[in-house]
Amino acid sequence: MDKIFPKDTIKNTADSIGITNLKDNAAAALALDAEYRIHEIIQEANKFMRHSKRTRLTGEDINNALRVVNVDPLYGFTLNDNFKFQRTLVTGQQELLYMDDDEYEFENLIASPMPKLPAEVTFTAHWLAVEGVQPAIPHNPPPPIEDTIPDNSRKKAPSNAIVQVPNGVVTGTPDIELKPLVQHVISQELKVFYDKVTKTIKGGDSKMKVSVLYNLQHDTGLAQLLPYFVRFICEQIGQNIKKNPVLESILEMTNALINNTSLRLEPYLHHMVPAILTCVVRKKFGLDPEYHWRIRDSAALVLAKICDRFGMEYNTLQPRVIKTLLSALTDQTKSLSTHYGCIVALGALGREVIKTILVPNLKTYLEILEQRKKVDKNKAERCENAIF
Repeated sequence: MDKIFPKDTIKNTADSIGITNLKDNAAAALALDAEYRIHEIIQEANKFMRHSKRTRLTGEDINNALRVVNVDPLYGFTLNDNFKFQRTLVTGQQELLYMDDDEYEFENLIASPMPKLPAEVTFTAHWLAVEGVQPAIPHNPPPPIEDTIPDNSRKKAPSNAIVQVPNGVVTGTPDIELKPLVQHVISQELKVFYDKVTKTIKGGDSKMKVSVLYNLQHDTGLAQLLPYFVRFICEQIGQNIKKNPVLESILEMTNALINNTSLRLEPYLHHMVPAILTCVVRKKFGLDPEYHWRIRDSAALVLAKICDRFGMEYNTLQPRVIKTLLSALTDQTKSLSTHYGCIVALGALGREVIKTILVPNLKTYLEILEQRKKVDKNKAERCENAIF
């Protein structure tokens, strides 16, 4: 066994790391263990070589084998390295293998130019698909138009046709093909569900409305109907701004959609936020004073929930909402009803907003409110109650 891995090699290695006077029995035992470990690593390396369809063992195979047995790889050895071992005789006529190291002059190394810095890691992002539709941008592959559109669906434009293009009107273009628009197709079941929801929200049975709102909040299969629901909400807020019961149901519907974590509302925030802000800062809602304040309270909570859920992803959302509310609050030409909505909405955004935005402006605002209290005591007291 000493001829394959002699114990003297173990002693020389021990001397190189400061271990002297290593006993022969210990050196022999270490030699046997070292030989076993080397055989184990070579066997693992041969597996990597065979799976790589090669007949020559490389340094990368050895490194992979070392990783398998949880040992750090041999740094500095690459696939193209071809090391030649030299033989020499040491004391006692024993043969020792070594490798020649290249010699470098420090002056030449210092005088040599510095290598170029590697290029910085950069990345870009783009939409692969938005709501199931692949946008036509250079990063995405073009859709196979010729394969997807049948020949009988293409219609040639007459020579005197007027064709609308983004930059104007083109006339007399016989080579332009008119292709049918791709419509968003939804199932009949979803159409029935949409009709049922919209009918109930606009004035249905109270028990049915509770069931509808529960489904809107928990149903995970409403992604296809989401753009239609958003359009319905925005349209109904504009059309029923003075119909308080319908407006309150619309806010409840919006709150249910926001609570549904399976829906992706981000692409529609630029439509929903202005509509909700309208319910907060509008001067007047119908004739019923009870609904007049309740709608502002509900809209403020919905607005705060939108900022809480999407504020981390869109870091400019909450600052823009706060700026709009603060601008309306500090405007003396606005009605006290608008001021009440701004106070309630700022308070719903959290303690930090109250501390940094609302409190610093209270001294000036309370002085103005005291003067306007003489004109409209009821609304002024509402604003004071909202503050304190």
